[in-house]
Amino acid sequence: MHKLRHAPGDTEEALTALLESVAGPGPVYVLGLGYADKADDGAGVLVAENLKKPFPSFSFSEHDGVEGTVLDISEREGPATVFFVDAADLRSPPGSIEVVERGEIRDTEISTHRVPVTLMAAILERTGKRVCVVAVQPRTLEFRAAMSEEMSAAVGKVTRAALRLMESRNG
Repeated sequence: MHKLRHAPGDTEEALTALLESVAGPGPVYVLGLGYADKADDGAGVLVAENLKKPFPSFSFSEHDGVEGTVLDISEREGPATVFFVDAADLRSPPGSIEVVERGEIRDTEISTHRVPVTLMAAILERTGKRVCVVAVQPRTLEFRAAMSEEMSAAVGKVTRAALRLMESRNG
């Protein structure tokens, strides 16, 4: 597991470099997961929504039907990297970010998603796509609560780092 701690020395540039180091060749896709009505759980959806304007063909959220998007990306020719962005219990301080490669995602993980990330990752990998999860530690999952300051800061950091990587890869 690659960790980017929520600490003053951990910059957006460090996150961008980390994403670049785990990305394979080809374009980069961002698929945001989460439930926006549960405060920090909506982080992945918010990152994807932020990236839609500059990269509408490479950024998708659960609102777009991620399952169908996964099938569409899997049918595209050539290599690519798919970053799922999601809130996850990392047992770390709120706003902490970890980049988890496919081999480190446990198949037995309990998930609230309609289709488990492990299944979507397996579909993508069968067609030569690289898959990682950008996981962010939430502070609160309270229904209809506002997103925490820590998560808002992490969403901004992940969005800007992904944007830099997508600009260099997806031109």
